[in-house]
Amino acid sequence: MLKRVFIAAIAASAIFTSCKKEGAIDQQEGQFDRSVNAGVGADTRTWPTLTGTIPATIASGTFTLTNDRVWILDGPTYVQSGATLLIQPNTLIKGKSNSTRGTSYLIVTKGGKLIADGNATTSIVFTSDKAVGQRKPGDWGGIIILGDAPTNANGSQIEGILAAEIPAGYSITYGGANASHDGGTLKCVRIEYAGRDLGNGNEINGLTLGGVGSGTVLDSIQVSFGADDAFEFFGGTVNAKHLVAYANNDDEFDFDLGYVGNIQYAVSLRHPGVPLTADPNGIESDNNAGGTGATPITRPTLSNFTILGSSTKRDSLLYGARWRRNSSFNLTNSVIGGYDEAGVIFDGAGAVTHISTAGDGVFSNSLVHSFVAAVAPTPTSAWVGWTGNSLSTVTSTNSAVGLVLPFNFTAPDFRYIAGSASAGKGAFGAAGSVRWDDNWASYNPNAAAY
Repeated sequence: MLKRVFIAAIAASAIFTSCKKEGAIDQQEGQFDRSVNAGVGADTRTWPTLTGTIPATIASGTFTLTNDRVWILDGPTYVQSGATLLIQPNTLIKGKSNSTRGTSYLIVTKGGKLIADGNATTSIVFTSDKAVGQRKPGDWGGIIILGDAPTNANGSQIEGILAAEIPAGYSITYGGANASHDGGTLKCVRIEYAGRDLGNGNEINGLTLGGVGSGTVLDSIQVSFGADDAFEFFGGTVNAKHLVAYANNDDEFDFDLGYVGNIQYAVSLRHPGVPLTADPNGIESDNNAGGTGATPITRPTLSNFTILGSSTKRDSLLYGARWRRNSSFNLTNSVIGGYDEAGVIFDGAGAVTHISTAGDGVFSNSLVHSFVAAVAPTPTSAWVGWTGNSLSTVTSTNSAVGLVLPFNFTAPDFRYIAGSASAGKGAFGAAGSVRWDDNWASYNPNAAAY
């Protein structure tokens, strides 16, 4: 899954209560939700000493993870259609790294729900069961939510799962005709040290969404130190806000199989201590593996993204944003920087056709930097969807993007410096403004005393 889009910060004046329920994009610019809390370092909360184990299957009714104990996710864990897994705010869940039942992951099958409704000071954390300093990408599998919203390959099985792991009577298929499918709520949730790679592109990501619909709430979610993509959307219509992809080893945001939702305010940053896969991109978007015209055509609407690779050329990073295999797109008011081969690539005839067609592919009002080529192929006057962008190939990422402390790897600051090229673009406001990742997000999870 290739991904590489770096997109920087945009000014904002509206202050909000962090992690409120919101779905679709407000506007392409001009409205910015803000947290009034402070602190994005290591999580310093004291957690309960009591533990509990999540059942391997939740077949009916509602099973609640209470915050009076730390919950262990032990092996493959399934929520059946009609059942709900409810997680109280301020709850810690540890994925067991050496489960006798196989890789530990949580999957909500089509018709099930996951309710994890935290807030800025009571965020919900999924992490490794290993001790401080020993956690690493891929310690456990990750979270998968399936639904019956439209895809261009309805009836597909979600990837990353072995047939022997599926309980009798359960299904891992997704997709349908229900655009308003409701798979629950994830709000102020962190997913750390997840990921599973079975080879040949058969993987579990930090958060995998298959055919998830617009009735689902995704707001303020961080995926960090993952062994594959941070977020992957297989079709569906779900909207999202306030996403953080930090220190993952493959793509940051991956779109496939007809995803057509809206995402606003998202940031990603690579970490020099995390080895990368062979094809890591900021954004990777495909219509499908064959690049056919199957409908719906993948066309994410993305606004106010900040996607960062490295402050100096790393050679192992590919593209900030890779639109390929007949994927369309709508990306605005964003900043992409610090990737090696190109900031943005329209990879193949299908992607080029989309940006050359009025009302189809849109890439506008964004700052694009790369160490080799800002955009490939070179923009032409035939690209009616390429408007208002500024390009840079200077060697210093910091000077190109003009952010406060974007490459501080324990407490980065993605706000823009007044008067810089990033002003009015990206995921955050100006230096000194409040931040929507305050308190609930953490950029130093390996220091947390879980």
